[in-house]
Amino acid sequence: MRLVNIRRLGRVWLIIGIVLAVMVTTLLWNVPAFVDRREGQNKHPLRQVWVISVYGLSLQDLQQNETPHLHHLLEKGVIGAMNVKTGGKEIDSNRYATLGAGTRAVAPPEETFFQPEESVPSLASSLPVTAASLYKQWLGSSPTRGSIIYPAIMEYIRENEAIHYTVAPGALGEALRKAGMGTMALGNLDEGERPVRWAPLLTMDRRGITAEGSIGRETLDAKASRPFGVKSRYSYIGDRLFSWSQPGVAVVELGDLYRLQQLSCKMAPRQQETVKRQVLKEMDAFIGKVINRLDESRLLLLLSPSATDEHSPSGTGLFPIILYRPGEQPGLLISDTTRRTGIVSSMDVAPTILSRLGVEIPTQMLGQPVKRTEGTVATFRETIEKVESIYRMRPPVLYSYILVQMVALVVGLSMILKRRESAGSWMQIILLGILLAPFLFLMISGVTARSFWLLSGSVLVSGWLMALLLTRSRTLPLLFWVGIIGFVPVVVDGLLGGPLIQQSFLGYDPIKGARYYGIGNEYMGVVLGSSILTAAAWLEWRKKYSLGTRIAIGALFLGLILFFAAPFWGTNAGGALAAMVGFGVAYLRFFWWGPIRWWHVAGAFVLGLGVLLAMNFSHTHSSHIGRAWATLAAGDLEGITNIIQRKLEMNWRLLRVSSWGKVFLLSLFAMGVLAFRPVRGLHWMTERYPQLFNGFAAIVAGALAALVLNDSGIVSAATAIVYVVMPVMIIGYREWISHGGTTGIELEKTSKPR
Repeated sequence: MRLVNIRRLGRVWLIIGIVLAVMVTTLLWNVPAFVDRREGQNKHPLRQVWVISVYGLSLQDLQQNETPHLHHLLEKGVIGAMNVKTGGKEIDSNRYATLGAGTRAVAPPEETFFQPEESVPSLASSLPVTAASLYKQWLGSSPTRGSIIYPAIMEYIRENEAIHYTVAPGALGEALRKAGMGTMALGNLDEGERPVRWAPLLTMDRRGITAEGSIGRETLDAKASRPFGVKSRYSYIGDRLFSWSQPGVAVVELGDLYRLQQLSCKMAPRQQETVKRQVLKEMDAFIGKVINRLDESRLLLLLSPSATDEHSPSGTGLFPIILYRPGEQPGLLISDTTRRTGIVSSMDVAPTILSRLGVEIPTQMLGQPVKRTEGTVATFRETIEKVESIYRMRPPVLYSYILVQMVALVVGLSMILKRRESAGSWMQIILLGILLAPFLFLMISGVTARSFWLLSGSVLVSGWLMALLLTRSRTLPLLFWVGIIGFVPVVVDGLLGGPLIQQSFLGYDPIKGARYYGIGNEYMGVVLGSSILTAAAWLEWRKKYSLGTRIAIGALFLGLILFFAAPFWGTNAGGALAAMVGFGVAYLRFFWWGPIRWWHVAGAFVLGLGVLLAMNFSHTHSSHIGRAWATLAAGDLEGITNIIQRKLEMNWRLLRVSSWGKVFLLSLFAMGVLAFRPVRGLHWMTERYPQLFNGFAAIVAGALAALVLNDSGIVSAATAIVYVVMPVMIIGYREWISHGGTTGIELEKTSKPR
């Protein structure tokens, strides 16, 4: 007997050693440093910010030998990659609107900007009218001469009122106007005679007016060899920019790459490349003149709201943004919006400009000012390549993982109902592999992100070996260690700042921009389900437990709630609330021998909510949770209502159309079947494994709470409920099928020690 115990103990320590070795190796491989050394900007007063928007400029274009001035900015500026997620569809008008609003906004794609004297089509007659006349007709006031106007400002406002958060029209331009600063817009994206002008969305105020600028035909030169027969008139644009002396913001739109992109499908590849080289060379020369005119009172902000189809076939991606000011050290950009070195959001542009000019940032802006942090171009390139590689591979990896889950549920359930004892061993390995997959994705993704087949092979081999080791354990120790492997590495990584989860296929995606830091919904569900499974298996395994055990499990649950809620760790308010429900139900079922009343759950929920509020109000580090609580504290009930409505709509849509929704519903179906088949399955579970049953009930409660309380809660619910249905099926293969399909009463008499 002693020899058997030693062997079991050896297997346990072997599993622990493998987990720790993989974690340490992966951390050393993927994490260059845990120290975030940020630095502020030059303290010399800043008078002007020059924003140069180059539609179609990619990160690759900055590295060309033929563009020395762009390369100079790459080497000497503070560089980053910008996410351009908007408040609606990923279209150009929405991207520019988001840049100017400082939050995710939308703008009508068929409307644009004009100079007051320009002719525009009239809706009421076949004759054109001036833009000034149309503006006065629609808004009742006359714009000043030399300004840039947006006659469709009311349509812009109405479209943004339909978004479930507050968008202030012309937020950047209005803040500058109130501060007594000027705005100017130069250049366009015109397609021949068709006006395409989005840059003034950054400079307009709440009336749709930019104080001055030039965005008409005078900013273009005729050139028959170029797309649409025109090219940017750099000399004119430069003269207007360099002669502008008023404090404020000037936005320059360079549209030659945009026009080339619009007609690229009609051009021979060699001709397209020739024209692109010419465009980049001319643009680089203009950038060189801009650099020569800079001094410590001026900041250059170069950005691209979109890249060419060649580099971004999906229309999404990370696009270049560079801040350059004489006297400032080069480095990488970072902001509190993303907390990712080298990655910022387009929402951060407007707050950054206002912050640099010393203007108060409006509360409606959800973006945060960018800062400089240490880093090199080489590390920046490596980071972006890895992010883009994970982005490309994520869909096939996740679809494959979800498909395996669904097939395993169907086949596994079928084998149990048919009492196929021969399927028990290999089905257990598959089911355990699914439970181990989140851990393996956490450890392996960053190392194998460039090859789908390398990743697949690594996960399959590692999962098979770990599952094979675990199957030699008895049922309760097996489930205990599966739970430990599920949540401990995720929590440790989160406490260290999330270096592994940021690179995991079950993590979050900075390109999609739904989340940049903390613990995402996938791993929130994993931690919720696996931690409750661990506690339930431990209590079932040991049977007798003291006051110390109760305190330890209570401390574990409370610690995980704090981990979810803390703005410097998990930053997942919905996850914290769902955990309060799941852990509260678990603790009451584990240790409260009387009936559970609704006020027990409500009391635990309110207590946890108080902890959540206290943590977020007391901590100064900006986060989306903190800003939501600030909205509530300010009495903005409409803002809170919009947040709740957005969550409900998102979950309903995902439940209907997402693969995670299908996994969740199929898991519920499998659990429903297993509750009654084999004979008296549910009754047998409550008698044979009462604490495990309590844990399973708590996981289901937490999963349903996550579905209601969290953004994309269906994802959390699906990853949590796996820790119910897979263990129940494993128990079924081990203790139902292996005993020849005996009933619950007979099995209770014949079962071996656990």
